[in-house]
Amino acid sequence: MRTTGILICLCLTAARGQFQREWQSGNLGTYAWGASYGYDIDDDGTPNMWTRDSGRIIVYRNYSPWWTINYGSYAYPMLVTPRDVDGDGLMKPVNMDADPAGEVVATAYRISGSDWYGRIRVYDASTRQLEWESAELPGFAGTASVDDVDGDGKHEVIITRYNYSSGWGYVEVYGHVGVGLDGHLQYEMEKSEPTASPSVATDAAWVRFGLQAGAQVRLQVFDRAGGLIRTLVDSRLPAGGYSIRWDGGDEAGRPVGAGSYVYRLDQGGTVCSGQLVIVR
Repeated sequence: MRTTGILICLCLTAARGQFQREWQSGNLGTYAWGASYGYDIDDDGTPNMWTRDSGRIIVYRNYSPWWTINYGSYAYPMLVTPRDVDGDGLMKPVNMDADPAGEVVATAYRISGSDWYGRIRVYDASTRQLEWESAELPGFAGTASVDDVDGDGKHEVIITRYNYSSGWGYVEVYGHVGVGLDGHLQYEMEKSEPTASPSVATDAAWVRFGLQAGAQVRLQVFDRAGGLIRTLVDSRLPAGGYSIRWDGGDEAGRPVGAGSYVYRLDQGGTVCSGQLVIVR
């Protein structure tokens, strides 16, 4: 007797995961932006979500607005998210000054023609009060990061500024420098001194310097006795990097003699100087 076996194949399709929309913000317009990245701003153990519309950042607790940062005419504001410094899976406001509280960094920029201009703000995370706001920074499109890049236990703000048409670009670091006269905490970029290249020249030399913001600039060359030899610049300049050529001549265009000369740079009242040597 032959037994016929029937093999029944059951094809089981794994159930697909189901997701649905949990929440939708009000209309934020064409500037809408949202993020979290695990950023626990209020230190309650749960990340805060934040959104953006034109000129405004809204930080939420459980989908309810908790903190609004207004930037006015700066249409593209952003929160700067720190790293997970203690490895618990949450980013926390990091310390940037001398007090025990962490800080929250916000940036924003506006577009004018083909150029952009941005600002940095630093807030106390516990009080949500503004501690510092930078001057308007030409070429800053709002992208920034925070980290303790100098190992002093306090985080700094790192930004990039650039201008395509002029061909300049800089990375800048802003860190806490103490309490200012107005009582607000101050964050400043380390100021760079002007340099001459070459420092020993047979005829012409270049003086290079950078401006963090637009300023009235005067660049002059003096002899060792303090006598004025040549005024190279005396005008208001926009922010950026500059290389100014001195042809080794005086105001009348006559070549100066061999020897040491002093270049003096006045940037809106901040004066720096250096030395260069002419050999014939």
